[in-house]
Amino acid sequence: MNKAELIEQMASEAGMKESEIQKTLDAFINATTKALKKGDSAVLVGFGSFSISKRSARTGRNPESGKGPADDSPVTFDSCPEFAAALDLNPGKGDEASAKCRDADVVIDAEYIARETGRDSDSKVSEADAKRALDAFINATTKALKKGDRLSLGEKFGEFTVSTLSARGGRNRQTGKEIQIAAKNVVKFKAGAELSKAVN
Repeated sequence: MNKAELIEQMASEAGMKESEIQKTLDAFINATTKALKKGDSAVLVGFGSFSISKRSARTGRNPESGKGPADDSPVTFDSCPEFAAALDLNPGKGDEASAKCRDADVVIDAEYIARETGRDSDSKVSEADAKRALDAFINATTKALKKGDRLSLGEKFGEFTVSTLSARGGRNRQTGKEIQIAAKNVVKFKAGAELSKAVN
């Protein structure tokens, strides 16, 4: 699903004009990008948190082309428990995910969108409309990912997919004992070229 298809579906679900949906979606993308550029984390309430990935330098390979680093997005996405539950994911570290969804530097919700879009009379969105649009975004994203679709918000932002982490061995951090980590599905976010450039 691309951005235009997403906007169409959100407008239908929320009973709003596509132009209003576009303003809300752009405000969310701009707020998240602005926060990440400053090195801050951002959360869309009920959806997930975005932060800069802190990975050490390394060389890897893309499994499809055999070249370059594999999955080297500079932005990390963590699903909020509500979003993970709606997708029937095993959220794994529930307490940690919950904390990231509460304690981000920038919290994006309907009030935030209304305040930010209110600075420019041409792009103003009411708090009630922003709430309807954000709920429609989460619902449309959930439906797309549940069907196995990719959701692309273009080069300016990035794309969401669901992928499976295989079962693997690990260690309990507290006891040092070896443990078996079960396979689970997770939402992956790959930053688009413009967002990657902005945060690097």
